[in-house]
Amino acid sequence: MSYSTSTSIVSQADLMTQVSTFAVSTNGWTQNNYDAGNKKMSLSKGNCFVHFWWDDTSASIHGTSIGMYQSLGFISAGTNPWAHTNDSGNGANASANLDTERGIKYIGPGPYTSLHMFGHTDTDVIYVALEIAPGLYRHFGFGNITKIGTWVGGEWVGGHHWNPQNSGAAADFPSHFVHSVLLDGHHYGNTGGGFGNSVRVAATMHIEGLPNQPTANQYYGVVGRPEDFDAWDEDRDANARGLIEGGIRDGLGTQQFGWLQPDLSKGFIPIIPAEIFYWDLNPTTSEDRYPLGRMHNCGTIQMRGIDPQQALTVGADTWRAFPCVRKSFLQANNYESWNMGIIYKQ
Repeated sequence: MSYSTSTSIVSQADLMTQVSTFAVSTNGWTQNNYDAGNKKMSLSKGNCFVHFWWDDTSASIHGTSIGMYQSLGFISAGTNPWAHTNDSGNGANASANLDTERGIKYIGPGPYTSLHMFGHTDTDVIYVALEIAPGLYRHFGFGNITKIGTWVGGEWVGGHHWNPQNSGAAADFPSHFVHSVLLDGHHYGNTGGGFGNSVRVAATMHIEGLPNQPTANQYYGVVGRPEDFDAWDEDRDANARGLIEGGIRDGLGTQQFGWLQPDLSKGFIPIIPAEIFYWDLNPTTSEDRYPLGRMHNCGTIQMRGIDPQQALTVGADTWRAFPCVRKSFLQANNYESWNMGIIYKQ
């Protein structure tokens, strides 16, 4: 495992450079493309291909964003980030939509306060916690989950959408369905646009051969809630997609143990795993759910009594906790996530 931090991140391009350097030099990923002029970057390891596209000069009043894309291959440096082999379907195909589809959302052009990167080569996963302003965070990641079984897939790409301040609702409501953080089965989207209530905001995961999946041309699951699944079920090439549940805000662990508060004086540090499930929507199988695994060395934790970026010792391991967005409880359409925290093994 590896950990790197920085307090000098001057721009979106600099952020991408530092993420690439950490992934490639420290964790064995390949940089397939870095095009500063067109503001695009591609990284890969194994069957996980992640692409970034940034536009730090023209965006909505809510601030600029960096788009994130997933594919199963890389074509060429001149290929648009949404057009590589077997694209997942999520992420904007126009710069005007970077703020409304999957990405690292509403972060502005920089500079940023701090950057924290966590890498694990045993499952080939990268997590990033970006402090875009003092006390205000965005999380994103890409790589593999810790799998249960021998099914094909497990590679994922997830960004961070949090409904913007002054956009009407939800910025100060951490359990609102409009948000999506990493692998987030609580997100609910439809085919409409708007700030976040969209299928294109959600994380995706490569899955093949799971119960009642089509035998051909279905490569992905979308991480979210099932209420409007008919709007979630095709990638950009009109291939069917499956439904993935669980993760950061909606796993069984979160539902059962999310109320537990840490007590550092007694060494009680309840880290809640982010478990991942496939939902077989075939009515003849009673909509069965199958455990796929969990996010590797990542979970949620209540932040009561824990400071942002605080390192916590659990046995022989060090973990580091961050607010999901901002540790505050003002409830005034403020960017905040109350005591909801995300914690990474360092």
